[in-house]
Amino acid sequence: MLRPSVLVASALLASCAAAPLPCPSVAPHGTAPPPVTAVVASPASPPFDAAPWLGDLDLLVRELASHYANLEWAAFERKMDLPALTAKTQARLREAKSEADGKRALEGFLEAFGDGHLFLEWNEKGEAKGAATAAPTGPLCARLGYGKREPKPGIDFAATGAFRAIDDADGVEFPGGLLKLPNDVKVGTVRIGLFMEQIHPALCEAARKELALADDAACDDTCEEKLMFDVWNRMTAALERRAAVLQKAGASALVVDLTRNGGGNDWVEAAARVLTKVPLRAPRLGFVRHEHWAKRLRKDLAEVQADRAKKDDPILAKAEATLRAAAELASTPCDLRPLFTAGAPKPACTQLVTDKLYTSGLVPHAKPGSFEGWASADRLFGLRALRYHEGASTLPLFVLVDGQTASASEEFAAMLVDNHAARVVGSLTTGSGCGFTNGGIPVTLPHSQGHLHAPDCARLRADGTNEVSGLVPDVLVPFASRDTPFQRATKATVGLTTAWKASFAKAAAP
Repeated sequence: MLRPSVLVASALLASCAAAPLPCPSVAPHGTAPPPVTAVVASPASPPFDAAPWLGDLDLLVRELASHYANLEWAAFERKMDLPALTAKTQARLREAKSEADGKRALEGFLEAFGDGHLFLEWNEKGEAKGAATAAPTGPLCARLGYGKREPKPGIDFAATGAFRAIDDADGVEFPGGLLKLPNDVKVGTVRIGLFMEQIHPALCEAARKELALADDAACDDTCEEKLMFDVWNRMTAALERRAAVLQKAGASALVVDLTRNGGGNDWVEAAARVLTKVPLRAPRLGFVRHEHWAKRLRKDLAEVQADRAKKDDPILAKAEATLRAAAELASTPCDLRPLFTAGAPKPACTQLVTDKLYTSGLVPHAKPGSFEGWASADRLFGLRALRYHEGASTLPLFVLVDGQTASASEEFAAMLVDNHAARVVGSLTTGSGCGFTNGGIPVTLPHSQGHLHAPDCARLRADGTNEVSGLVPDVLVPFASRDTPFQRATKATVGLTTAWKASFAKAAAP
């Protein structure tokens, strides 16, 4: 915020007091400088002390070495020189002149990892993390954040002149229509702006009414979760109907536009499964060796054991053995600090456990309604609480992505590709990968009061690679930041035509 001009003189004097060169006079040429008493000078800032900032950097290194899920990917796949990065950041802190310089140095340290989920969050001076704020007021859905976030626009196919929008009630939630490709094939387009319920306030309002929740009622975590699941189910139903309408209108294939989709949450699993007839196996979920995960896994184990006490089932027996082993691994820490030390031997342990869990739970696929009545149903397959029709759409599927397709939207595309259920068209995705589970692992730097956000999980592709590397499309489209809406739409249309031809040429091959 700009300050009143009356403070400019005092700010100049304060900055000059700390400068290595003499201060210029602020009086007009040829006149005596004004008396000191005429200016109320602000107190000079104390000299910047790098020592506590270096302590914060040391803590950052220790925390990353103990629970950053993508550290080994950074060191061994990206071949990052972590000792050099650490030394460079130490030098920047020693040369810093202000807190702003110190913050930029620590931010630059983390930005070098190229991980969109790895960052520092700063508080305003004197503000404590999680400080009490005034309770939100207004309608229930608005208080829960519905309608407060707008998704970015996707591809404007209308700019091509070969697109007809299909507007209905579900089109408000998932816009789209029919696009005629240059080869005269008609494809249906569906825009998913984000994989999160907060961008669907009308569905929240409908759910609130059906659940008989008063608009001015308090809503605790249980209430909020119940409402969320109801909205998820409404989103899924709307998506299923949208695909059916497009097919009835003459679409020969379905195109899901995920350009500029920054991610979302676990609803992505249901969304993917209704748009293909292929039974999708969920990707492997890697987790860090840390008490954060050990605690969760021990809780999951207790639920599975409770079911085993009531029924003898091989699925439960395998689940118990898997969770017991997973909890033991999570309880055994792995210190990767040698990766930050020049000449140190390679650590003998690995931070990430990758062979125990799936993003869906303990099993990669199950039919809707499986494990009904089991206490551990959500641990076995986390989509149990969702209503969806697997394979509701049987049309050939294409997914549009770009450099802003991130996180959950990358999971959507990768899961379909790895199951040979869709072809991806566009440019290399962001490479955000998995983020945080159960709020993440809280870390606050003692001096700067920066709050570290570091992924505690990783999603693994079918070939074992970390999804944080980004997704390379089957058909590359040369999107550019300077593109007009017409250019983006034209390039996407050409890419889709190429993908269509390749798909059916492959299908026709002997």
